[in-house]
Amino acid sequence: MDANIGDPRLTPSVERAFEVQPLPGFWGIVTLRAMVVSAVLGVVFCFVALRIHMTAGIVPALNMPTSVLSFFFLKWFVALLQSCGIATLPFTRQENMFVLTSITTCINMALTGGFATYIIGMTTAVAKSLVDNPDQKDIIEDLPTVKYTLFLFLIGFASILCIVPFTQIMLIDYRLLFPSGSVTAHLVNSFHTPQGAYVAKLQVATLLKTFLGSFSWSVFQWFYTAGNNCGFQAFPTFGLALYKRRFYFDFSATYVGVGMICPFMVNFALLFGAILSWGFLYPYIESKKGQWYHTDSPTSLNGSNGYKVFLGITMILTDGIFNFLTLITTTSIDFYHKRQEQDSGMTHYIKKHPSLSYDDRKRIELFLSSKIPLPLPVVGYIVCAIISAAVIPSIFSQIKFYHVAALYVVAPVFAFCNSYGTGLTDWSAAPTYAKFTIFIIAAWIAHPGAVVASLVACGIINATVHVSSQAMQDSKTGYMTLTSPQVMVTGQIFGVILGSIINPSIFYAFKTTAKHSGIAIGSKHSEYPCPYSGVYRAIGIIGMGGVKELPEHCVTFCTVAFFITVAVDVLRLVSQKKGWSIQMYIPSMTAIALPFFTGSYFTIAMCLGSVVLFVWNKIHSQSAELLSSAVAAGLICGEGLFSLPTTLLSMAEVHPPICMKFLPSGEELGEVDRFLSKLATSAKS
Repeated sequence: MDANIGDPRLTPSVERAFEVQPLPGFWGIVTLRAMVVSAVLGVVFCFVALRIHMTAGIVPALNMPTSVLSFFFLKWFVALLQSCGIATLPFTRQENMFVLTSITTCINMALTGGFATYIIGMTTAVAKSLVDNPDQKDIIEDLPTVKYTLFLFLIGFASILCIVPFTQIMLIDYRLLFPSGSVTAHLVNSFHTPQGAYVAKLQVATLLKTFLGSFSWSVFQWFYTAGNNCGFQAFPTFGLALYKRRFYFDFSATYVGVGMICPFMVNFALLFGAILSWGFLYPYIESKKGQWYHTDSPTSLNGSNGYKVFLGITMILTDGIFNFLTLITTTSIDFYHKRQEQDSGMTHYIKKHPSLSYDDRKRIELFLSSKIPLPLPVVGYIVCAIISAAVIPSIFSQIKFYHVAALYVVAPVFAFCNSYGTGLTDWSAAPTYAKFTIFIIAAWIAHPGAVVASLVACGIINATVHVSSQAMQDSKTGYMTLTSPQVMVTGQIFGVILGSIINPSIFYAFKTTAKHSGIAIGSKHSEYPCPYSGVYRAIGIIGMGGVKELPEHCVTFCTVAFFITVAVDVLRLVSQKKGWSIQMYIPSMTAIALPFFTGSYFTIAMCLGSVVLFVWNKIHSQSAELLSSAVAAGLICGEGLFSLPTTLLSMAEVHPPICMKFLPSGEELGEVDRFLSKLATSAKS
């Protein structure tokens, strides 16, 4: 035992439980079996994450299912190899961390790759949902998969490299918590104890049962979807009148599962926003046609669509800016206090903290002995920036090399600020940075092509800022599981490679399915409406001064929405500072705003998920706490993965045999009955 660490018997320690296990070397962690499991689970979770992102727009944290499944599948794979008589290395938590990090990075590439936001925002479907005759220079209909892969790899690789130099500062010098990373570390550490392995096995068994149920239900529903608006997902649960207002339950197991993971206030804020907009506000605005606006176009920003778009954007941007300023203020104050302590050097740190626990000393020692030399990521980032400045303009001709260079200059600053804030609050402000970037770049260029250029710039900043902060979360988990920084960065880079290949392929499969349905991705009635894509494009239009005339009273509505959002955010902030119990019941204004674009169909299912979880907690709180995340993950994965066979069947020209539709009684039903009677008569003759 190393004498400078201290006697492990003096204090209770996590690492004491693992002391008898020797630390594996680099190639004992970065194994072929770990890469195989990472690739398989990466495909699974990217399918699920992309499908949710492209339909609901809100993706819940997938830490729990990824942690459980990465542990279970890797352990099962090792047991399988051993049963076949193949000699294998022991399964360690460090190898588990490599797999988990690779999967997490792959998922983050899916969420920041623009598949449901800025890339779809460049398409004709989204452009025509905002402007009747969009400029062709601001439209990119199909981005080749190879170019997309290259673009994602460049921005993902830069995201990892730009944050590596700050790892020691955040994890050791300033001891930032990174709540999600710390929780995941405790989970991984516990899984590798006998009791934790039993719990993981129980959770996986539950997950598989609900997965099979969700998958089977999706198979059953598929048979009734031979046409647009067919099947159970078009069931007019509350009547046809409300169905036309997008109020119905679509029998989606995915959204029920998402609702079980998301906080109940998020779910009910979504439902409240849907009722407020589609139930009251929009019918009132439509009744003012001919007075406040005169166009019949459902997409023109000069008509009713202008109210819908700008009200939603006002609430989302105001909420984002408020939280961004709050985060920056909190971060600055905390950073100032840390600097005042004059405690950033490791020598001072060890001297001034002689009472460091055994775990802390062990972790610091491993970190320092295997940290990555500073010049390596710095030079790598500069080379990546130079390559990106040359390559990205060849992929998107609307953006110039000096725009890309400027973005890569400011990106590390944004990444540091966001990662520091995430370490304090567990909240990433990457979407807000991205929206600012859209507006600034569009205003900078201010001519046709500016919208696409600003969306590309948004992608660079969004990926750099978000992926880097989540990489730092993973680094915190690695630090607490005695996984070396070299292994963690390798896992993150491997995840970037996986994400750059897997996600464009899945996206291509979704596009193929949408083409067969005849409704393009990004359209409001598409299977993949991508609700945020219109928001991102609309910000670009505003930035370049593309909106010259708004419908009457639109600015008034937006002003009211602005002040309401600020008031709600201030109330939430004050209640948190004062410790008022009301803070648990103050809704997120972004959650309220999202249904302004999408309707309420998914919000009803998510609220049902909250109700199921509430009842389960009342009946048996212990089992609910232990297994609810596994049940939710099974529901999400079962229906999410059914997208894969659906896509393959669609590509093979195999279509569902039945269309189940619902019609109102009266004249329409009579016409359908007469048509069916004529059809039956013709068939007999």
